[in-house]
Amino acid sequence: MEAPVLAVRHLSKRYSASQPPALHRVDLEVARGELVALLGPSGCGKTTLLRLLAGFEVPDEGEVAVAGTVVATPERQLPPEARRLGVVFQDYALFPHLSVLHNVAFGLRALPRRQRRARVEEVLALVGLQDFGHRYPHQLSGGQQQRVALARALAPEPEVLLLDEPFSNLDAALREETRGEVRRILKASGASALLVTHDQEEAMTFAERLAIMRQGRLEQMGAPEAVYRAPRNAFVASFLGATNLLQGIAEGSVAHTPVGPLELSRPAQGPVLLSLRPECLQFCARGAPVRVLSRAFKGHDLTYTCQLVGAQEPCVLTVHTGPVCPLREGDVGYVATAAEAVVLEA
Repeated sequence: MEAPVLAVRHLSKRYSASQPPALHRVDLEVARGELVALLGPSGCGKTTLLRLLAGFEVPDEGEVAVAGTVVATPERQLPPEARRLGVVFQDYALFPHLSVLHNVAFGLRALPRRQRRARVEEVLALVGLQDFGHRYPHQLSGGQQQRVALARALAPEPEVLLLDEPFSNLDAALREETRGEVRRILKASGASALLVTHDQEEAMTFAERLAIMRQGRLEQMGAPEAVYRAPRNAFVASFLGATNLLQGIAEGSVAHTPVGPLELSRPAQGPVLLSLRPECLQFCARGAPVRVLSRAFKGHDLTYTCQLVGAQEPCVLTVHTGPVCPLREGDVGYVATAAEAVVLEA
């Protein structure tokens, strides 16, 4: 197998002896040409990891290697400009007094003038801005500024591109359009990239693998579909989309729960905590009785919040259906499961 283009080994960082570590023994790899999303809530360590990779912080433990070259340890630090990493910042960080052409050429000053101009024209064509070279940042839309920042980061042909919440300053419609365009550009260029975000939908639609963090630790890593369908624990299940967490008693491949017996994703014995996604529940003619507490119409689907009727302990369930369902607030219906429940780690 080809060696990873980015390898993080046991990386740790603590800012204060009286506080928990911002990062604790994180291991992470990015393959050549792969798009990975680093995902987690505010304060989970995403930004610290990005700063350690880029060379803006020194690790307390571990190492960072880029294309097989160790660029950071507690004892030895290569400067940011020597790491062959490109960075696209949240605010784009374009030079307002420079044209698009000169912004993109900024990192190419070591090249002869003719080569520099050819490379700038090449990356501007890649991002679809070949006719905008003489404009200035204030003359561009937010999406165009984003593409200039991307072109500038790609121009020196970095081994890995680091994307720091790059779509957060765009409105919702433009964010989705720009995200798809940036992904297309990165795949067309063969770039390897690490996207840092707190947006679950953004991470799942952009990346080929997710790395989910909490309190400085890497909780789970894998393809978006795999992590969504088989979360390791309650945090991952709840953070990556909505889920129903249910207590049950497992007997092999079945668990007894407040909503009835459920087939399990893997055999277990005794008390278990289960994850059941809202789309894995459906309204039917018979099943567990529920009272509808709220109904949210979202155009392409409906989200119901329901209270299980007759349960010993209060049990609220979320159910996703198609856009047409007659149940209204206050109605009583019945739910049944349409998929296996995932057994979570303690």
